[in-house]
Amino acid sequence: MPRKARLNERAIAEAALAVLDAEGIEALTMRHLAEKLSTSAMALYNHFPDKDAVLEAVAQLLLAEIEAPPPGIGWQETARRIMRSARTVTLRHPHAAPLIARFPPRTPDALAFVEAGFRSFRAAGFDPHSTARAYRALVAYSLGTLEVELGAYFAAHPAAQAPAGSLDQPSVGRLLPTVDEVGPELAASDPQAEFEFGLNVLITGLEALLPHR
Repeated sequence: MPRKARLNERAIAEAALAVLDAEGIEALTMRHLAEKLSTSAMALYNHFPDKDAVLEAVAQLLLAEIEAPPPGIGWQETARRIMRSARTVTLRHPHAAPLIARFPPRTPDALAFVEAGFRSFRAAGFDPHSTARAYRALVAYSLGTLEVELGAYFAAHPAAQAPAGSLDQPSVGRLLPTVDEVGPELAASDPQAEFEFGLNVLITGLEALLPHR
């Protein structure tokens, strides 16, 4: 059939991403995905051995959406553009975004932003070891902020909750005065502004890896 002739890895991964976006990761099964593609589950196994392999392919699609800045704009701006783009991608696909933490970039399209970042760091004078350290730090920050923001971690943090009327209220101000003072600030923040603040701190720190000239 013509539809089956068009069945390939990319078509399957794109359909899986559409399911994740619309219904969440728990809704994705090989049978459900086959129904979306008007084919059989067995036909999918000709391209992917299991559901995890499909999820890995979806991760590659997400990573390929991250901007790969062109040469010549400086390592700081390159890093900022990549990191901002990664955040935009995760917010665009919140149900699928956790896959980025499970599966690193593998395909040429998914590795394009990595190449752009490495290239800009090396052109600025970072050696290969320092470039790798910077990459690890940026990835850790990106994945950490992804989990915190999508999970609304600080909004639900006990230190951010006013204990008015609870049995704990009299003791909080006496035993935890600094938590009582600072805690409410945890939830009273703009996620994008906090992301930019942390990114600026990180980039400032990475400058220390550059050789003295």
